[in-house]
Amino acid sequence: MKKTYILLLTALLGLSTSGCNEMLNPQPVGTQTVDNTFTDFAGTISAVNGIYNILSGGNLYRGDNNLLYIDYASDDVMAGDSKVSSSAYSLVDYFELPADNAQTFGLWDGLYRIIYRSNVVIGRVPALNFPVAQSRNSAGLLFKDQFIGEAKFLRAFAYFNLVRLFGDVPLRTDEIKSASEVNIPRAPSAQVYAQIIDDLKDAATKLPPTVSGSGVGNERGRPTRWAALTMLADVYLTQRNWAEARNTAAQVLTQSGLNLNARYADSFAARGGSENSGESLFEVQFSNNGQAAGTAGLGNNYSFIMGAVNEVNGGVVSLAAYRPTDNASADNEAGFRGGLIQEYEEGDLRRDVTFVRGLGSGGFQRWLTIKHHLPNTGAVGQVNFPIYRLAETLLIYAEAANESGVLDAQGLEYLNRLRRRAFGLPLTTPSTARDIASGLTQAQYRDIIRSERRKELAMENKRWFDLVRYGFDYANTVLKVNQKREGFSRERMLFPIARIETINNPLLTQNPGY
Repeated sequence: MKKTYILLLTALLGLSTSGCNEMLNPQPVGTQTVDNTFTDFAGTISAVNGIYNILSGGNLYRGDNNLLYIDYASDDVMAGDSKVSSSAYSLVDYFELPADNAQTFGLWDGLYRIIYRSNVVIGRVPALNFPVAQSRNSAGLLFKDQFIGEAKFLRAFAYFNLVRLFGDVPLRTDEIKSASEVNIPRAPSAQVYAQIIDDLKDAATKLPPTVSGSGVGNERGRPTRWAALTMLADVYLTQRNWAEARNTAAQVLTQSGLNLNARYADSFAARGGSENSGESLFEVQFSNNGQAAGTAGLGNNYSFIMGAVNEVNGGVVSLAAYRPTDNASADNEAGFRGGLIQEYEEGDLRRDVTFVRGLGSGGFQRWLTIKHHLPNTGAVGQVNFPIYRLAETLLIYAEAANESGVLDAQGLEYLNRLRRRAFGLPLTTPSTARDIASGLTQAQYRDIIRSERRKELAMENKRWFDLVRYGFDYANTVLKVNQKREGFSRERMLFPIARIETINNPLLTQNPGY
C-alpha cells in the first residue's frame, strides 16, 4: 500500500488533528461529511486508508516517534549519554516520566484516533453496496469484508498496545456521534483483551490470504489473514495461554505458504532488503509521495534519533539517542551489565545489520541503530517499519511450546532456522556448530528463546512488552539490578495516563504511583 495512503478528511472525524480537546470533545459537525464519504467505493477506501495514516502520518511511528519511545524503558535501548532530567528520552529510560507529559498523551491520542476511525468504518461499511466491478478483491473475496477486517485488525492493534501500556482503558467499539458520548470510564483489561481476540478472530476470517499488489485495495502492505493470526498468537502469548498461542502460530506456519527470507538483512530496506518482503506480515508504510525534502510528507524521520550527528541532511543535529545498551559504554552507571550488544555471539550477522559504530553526541564513537534508517535521509526517510515478521511467529511457537511443557522438535527446528540464518548458513540444513541441542531443560530453553528473541527482534519495538510479559521479577533483575535503573518499581510496569486526559475526562483514574 506504499504511496497510496490517503489522509482521511478531518471533517470525517468531526475533530481537528491539531489539539487534544477536539479529540476528547468532538463537535458533531462532520455527520453529513461522514454520510457523504460512505457512499461509494472511492470514499470508503479513502476512509479505510485514513486509519493507516495515523501510523505513518501521525506521531506514533513518525513525528514524535511515540511508540518507539516505549523501548527506552527496556534494557535494550540507551536514551542518552547520561541521565539528563530534562530529556524526555531519559525520563522514560530512568522511569521518572511524570503524569504531566507529552509522550503518553501522544500514545493515547494516536491509538484512540485509530480506534475512532476503525469504529466508523466497522459501523458504516456493512450497509454499503459496491458495483460488481468493485465488489471483490484480488483473492475473490468481498471488499466489504476486507475493509471491516482491516479496521478490526487495526482496532485490535491499538487496543493491544493500550492495554499493555496502561492496563485498564476505556473500551469503545462504536462511532462517537455527539460530545455527550465521549467520556467513559476505564474497562477491565480482561474485557479489553476479550474484544481484541474477537476482533482478530473475525479479521482472520475476512482478510484475504494474499494481496496481489495490483489495483486499488489490493496494494502490498495491507494486512492478510496471517497477520491477524500472528497478532492473535501474540495476544495469547501475552495472556500466557500457551496452547492457543502455539496452535494459532502453527496455523500461520503450516498454512500460509510463507517462508523466512534467506538472509536476515532481506527484511530491512535500509540494509539492502525489500519492503513488504516475503517474510513480512505487516509494516508501517512510509512514503514522501515525491514531495520536496523540506515538506516531510509521509516519510519517517528516524535520522533524528538513529542517525549519526555528522549526517549532512539530518535537519537538526541528531541525538543518536535510539541506540543499544552496551556494557563497554562510558555513559553507564557503575556496575552496569546485561547490554544488548554483548548478547550477540561472535559471527552473528544480526548485530551488524542492526547496529554500526558511528559518531554519537558528545563527539564519541558509539553503537548506533541503522536497521530502519538510511543515512542522510533527514525527516523524509522512505523505509518502512516492521510490526510483524514471520520470524516472530516462529519465536511465538517456540516459546508457547516450551512453556506448555518443554520445547518440542518442531519448535526447536524453528529456533535453529533463525540461528542458522543469523550465521549465514542454509536455513534447513542442520549445523553442529550453531544449532541448539535437543534434550535441554525447560528453564534452559526458556533462557535461549528469550535471548534469541532479543537478538532477532532488536530495535523492532518488542523488548519492553517482552519484559512486561516475563513478569516483574525478571524485569526488576534486568533493569534495576543489572542496569541500575533505580526508579523502576512494580508500579512502573504501566505508563502514566497523561494528565490532560484525566482533566478532560473526569471518569478516568490514574495508574498507581503517578
